[in-house]
Amino acid sequence: MKEKAILNPTNDYVFKRIFGRKNNEDITRGFIEAVTGVRYEEINLEDTPILERDLLENKMGILDVKVIANKYNDIDIEMQVVKSEHIADRILWYWSKMYSASIERGKGYSSTKRAICILIADFSLENLKNIPNYHTIWNIRESKYSNIILTEKLEIHIIELEKLENMKDLTVENKKLLNWCKFIKSPDSVEASIMKENEEIKKAKEELDKISQDAKERRLAELREKALMDEMAIRDSGYNEGHDDGKKEGKIEGRIETQIEITKNMLNGKFTVEQISELTGLSVDEIKKLKE
Repeated sequence: MKEKAILNPTNDYVFKRIFGRKNNEDITRGFIEAVTGVRYEEINLEDTPILERDLLENKMGILDVKVIANKYNDIDIEMQVVKSEHIADRILWYWSKMYSASIERGKGYSSTKRAICILIADFSLENLKNIPNYHTIWNIRESKYSNIILTEKLEIHIIELEKLENMKDLTVENKKLLNWCKFIKSPDSVEASIMKENEEIKKAKEELDKISQDAKERRLAELREKALMDEMAIRDSGYNEGHDDGKKEGKIEGRIETQIEITKNMLNGKFTVEQISELTGLSVDEIKKLKE
């Protein structure tokens, strides 16, 4: 049987299947340690079930990888391919939710856990365009004494995959993370020597190969890819949230058209009318009319 093309880890569903699934803790540990430079003895993953309807409806929260490391570190990893001007606000909001939720009932503020957010963006952030580094680390610092951090309980890592090609004169310390980013961006280009040196990247590649040949996993990954492409098409059409009612109506119409387009594509695939109805929310009669 001919092998199917390898899936791309920048697809957030595929990313979560590799880094967020129970029994893949070694893979997740290797990546997080490369990002933070900290050794974690204990890794616990929140294994959230992913439903097909969630993939269609773009429920991003279920596709984040949520980790508890060494019991006192809450870590959220997000793979993002859809460019957004509010991405910095979003990751700060994620951090604030994670940090505020960590306080133990009946205990003081000292019981809060360290909250670390890792954003992997398959694009460049506009407000970071003057920073050549593909990996930046953000803390709360004093403006004149930037070497002083107010608290170590906030840490945000932003990885911009588009900047990888511009990196030169890499130090030994950041080559491990660079290799992980190469795998995420272009897994087929990862040299055998890298996988020989890094057992976790080798395991991640083996996991990717496995799910790439699984019919159900491919269907879910392709469903997610289609939903993301539709979302980008809607954004590219010029709709800007918060404008007048006419534009809001335009977005609604755009979403309906997108839903219909997704349904037509699913009809051309191996989905039954009942499966499509469950996934899209359209009635069986509506789907049958599209089929005619």
